[in-house]
Amino acid sequence: MKTMTVEEAVERVNQGHSLEDCVLDKDSAARVNVRDAMILNSGGIVIPEENLFYNDDDIEHDEEIDSLVVGQEITGLSWSQKAKRAAEFETKTDLLPIDLATAEPEIDNWIKLNREKLSTLLKPIVINLFHAEQAIGEKSL
Repeated sequence: MKTMTVEEAVERVNQGHSLEDCVLDKDSAARVNVRDAMILNSGGIVIPEENLFYNDDDIEHDEEIDSLVVGQEITGLSWSQKAKRAAEFETKTDLLPIDLATAEPEIDNWIKLNREKLSTLLKPIVINLFHAEQAIGEKSL
């Protein structure tokens, strides 16, 4: 095994080389920039959460994301607990079959060929229809 610094390992990954036969120097791996950790991860070396650091000035701010409210129930979880919850959420999202058959073979074939595009297109429409119906329903009560 070859011992190298984080900087050397990042450079090696960026050049397209493997880190399979490498270990990181303990001193340089004690505090690793998040961006370097992502590069190292793509090369097969995972940096423990407690060794990661970032500079707020390096982070792009996004109004939409910044306005999200994250409760204590999420911020108090470890990364592994968050990953587990995300995996549970993904498995709970069941596909809902919708019949779009038209009795016109050419159109039905086009639907089959473009299922993913239609899904991407229809999801926001369905969500907006739902919210519109909820708003109208609330006003009519």
